[in-house]
Amino acid sequence: MAVMNVTDGTKVVLTVMDVATGGLANVHPSTGTNGLVIPTIQDVTLNATPSTVRYSTLDSSASSAFTTVNENSLSLNLLVDDDVFFGDGSNTTNMVANLGLLGTSIAKDEVYFSLTFEGSGSGANYVTGKGFIGGLAPTSSIDSAVFISPLELTINGEITKSTI
Repeated sequence: MAVMNVTDGTKVVLTVMDVATGGLANVHPSTGTNGLVIPTIQDVTLNATPSTVRYSTLDSSASSAFTTVNENSLSLNLLVDDDVFFGDGSNTTNMVANLGLLGTSIAKDEVYFSLTFEGSGSGANYVTGKGFIGGLAPTSSIDSAVFISPLELTINGEITKSTI
């Protein structure tokens, strides 16, 4: 067993690209181009959860279950970066970079994503997919000098696990 240490700040990387102008290759951790790397992630959770249906029968004192489709999502908290959250307004190769996370969420634009667990070196594991950005709720307080926002990426389809 090898524990994945993420404390050096280069291991867990989320990259996004709008589906309309890019492809899944744009978010590849080591060879992708024009993907927007989301900086200042505080924590991240990848949910790969099959839905279940429970049922009971008269000949058993316990219920049974079977699985149906997966309900996949990726959630995280991030420090709000002005250009990433609101967009730079000038990027023509990636509309997520142009519109920002907020604009992409409002427009309901689908995005490709990749999430690395061990950086972008040879043999590193990562996952890819596509989905919709939502759940943005930037907050700040007198005790917190920066805005922090959750982000929920609702995955549309399967999660694909790969190795660089």
